[in-house]
Amino acid sequence: MKASPIEEIINFAVDKEREAIAFYQTLAGKAEDPVMKDAILAMADEERKHEKLLLNLTPKKLQFVRDTKQEDLKLSNYLVETPFTKDSTYQELLIIAMKREEKSYDLYSQLEQRASDDATRKLFTLLKGEELKHKTRLEKEYEERVMWED
Repeated sequence: MKASPIEEIINFAVDKEREAIAFYQTLAGKAEDPVMKDAILAMADEERKHEKLLLNLTPKKLQFVRDTKQEDLKLSNYLVETPFTKDSTYQELLIIAMKREEKSYDLYSQLEQRASDDATRKLFTLLKGEELKHKTRLEKEYEERVMWED
């Protein structure tokens, strides 16, 4: 039986979450600093929450999705991403994570605008909102721990 367009989108999003989990697990395996490793694993856990949310999503739950109108701090828009190395700083790690969330948010925002029906649009609204929550959380962490360090 062929999957519905909504199921295909959910499967695509689940795959993206699994890619993010694998990415963060790989990063954690390269991190030598235990604090850095814990921070990276926490990001993987956040992606697992996204995956669980998507796997438990039903059409009935989807009808209640609303755009949260969460503020986008846009801090990551002004930062340059560098590749992760074993010597990467916490600041660089946050930038890598923010940029990943920014790209996901941008993708789902564009797809939301192009959606041809309300159910699909709501699904992309949900997905972009989840990515924005993570991006904002990371940007606040960056602001508190990096921007204002003495």
